[in-house]
Amino acid sequence: MTTSTERIVAREPRLANFVRGGRLSRIPRKPSVARLLYAAVADQFPAGTVMSETEVNNELRAMYDDVATLRRALVDAGLLRRTPDGLSYERAQQEGSEPGPAHVRTEP
Repeated sequence: MTTSTERIVAREPRLANFVRGGRLSRIPRKPSVARLLYAAVADQFPAGTVMSETEVNNELRAMYDDVATLRRALVDAGLLRRTPDGLSYERAQQEGSEPGPAHVRTEP
């Protein structure tokens, strides 16, 4: 059985530099690489399934120590949706979906 982190590296081999001992050791500083990481992490969550914060935290804890930072980054990137009360989360649609707030562009 493969771990979430192994699936992430299999999807994006460039992220192997950020894994030590089968876990994420750090978040990439370069925004484009961090975005790759966030997308790969978000793909570990089942599509169309509403999860509690505890369920999300448990999945993220298996990958990275700073669960709150990683969870917040997924929400900020528009890859994980959080209800206004913060009690429920759901993976955002990625292929062919409308962009979330993090992707909205304004005209000059």
